This record gives sequence, C-alpha cells and structure tokens, in this order.
Amino acid sequence: MKKFIIASLLFFAPVTYSASTPDSEELGKAMKLDCQTLGADSCTSRFIAVSACTFSYGIAKSDKTVKESIDIADDLFVLLMKRNGLNPNSMFDDQNLIKESIRSETIERVAKCKEWTKEAIPKIVLERTGKEATPEFINGATKTFGIWWLGTLEQIKKLGN
Repeated sequence: MKKFIIASLLFFAPVTYSASTPDSEELGKAMKLDCQTLGADSCTSRFIAVSACTFSYGIAKSDKTVKESIDIADDLFVLLMKRNGLNPNSMFDDQNLIKESIRSETIERVAKCKEWTKEAIPKIVLERTGKEATPEFINGATKTFGIWWLGTLEQIKKLGN
C-alpha cells in the first residue's frame, strides 16, 4: 500500500510544476524516492514518465510553447535523477538505447497521461507546422507518445556522443 501511495504521489506531483514553477530544491526534496528498494531502473522509468507527462500537461493545460514545456520537463527529469542519486547515462544500454526494463515500464506509465497528450498533440502540430492535426494523427500520436519520448532521449544521447 505504501508503494502505491508513493507511486501515486510521484505520478501526480509534477502536474503543479508545469502550471507554476515552485522552488526546484523544494520539489527535489518532495520527490525523493527509495530507489534502492524500488530499483534504479524503476525509479528512472518513473522520472522519465513524470517528465513526459509534465511536457504534455504544460502544453495541454497552459499557454506554454513546445520549447518551454520541453525545457521544464528536461529540468524536472535532471532534478529528479540528481536528487535521487541516479546517473541519466545508466538508463542506456551498450547501443545507446533505453534499457528494455525501463522502456516497457515507461511506456506503461506515460499511457496514464493520455488525456493530456491527446489534448497537447493538436497544439504541438499547429505550433510546429501551422496546420491542424487530423483525428487519425492525434489518435496515433497519442498511442505512441511514450515510444516517441524515449526515442527523443535516445537521439539526444547519440548526438551527445
């Protein structure tokens, strides 16, 4: 039961981060998890999902641009990893791909914010292309958002090497 409460708090706490930006140090303290018990990969998966959902929420529920939302999500991810003593490079395998254990758990967790993602996709497409997104595109992009988010992390890693 304790793990469920912690997981629920972890999943929903960043929502306020994207709407208004609290003190990063306070947020980092509030988001401290027992990663030795949960496992580093599971903690990493949670933090990736929180950042992905924060990105969606920032676009869906505020007037933030894609860049602003990405910056907030990235800063949040780095903060959570740092405050929990995790190295972001440890989430990658030898081919610079997200480890499978992290990948599967993250996709499952990101799917929990599909309403925010579905609301954000048309705004993202409109901002990036100047065109309206079709319902088919919105549905497909919503279903694959977790995979896309992980792919962007892999691209960043590959570009950084």
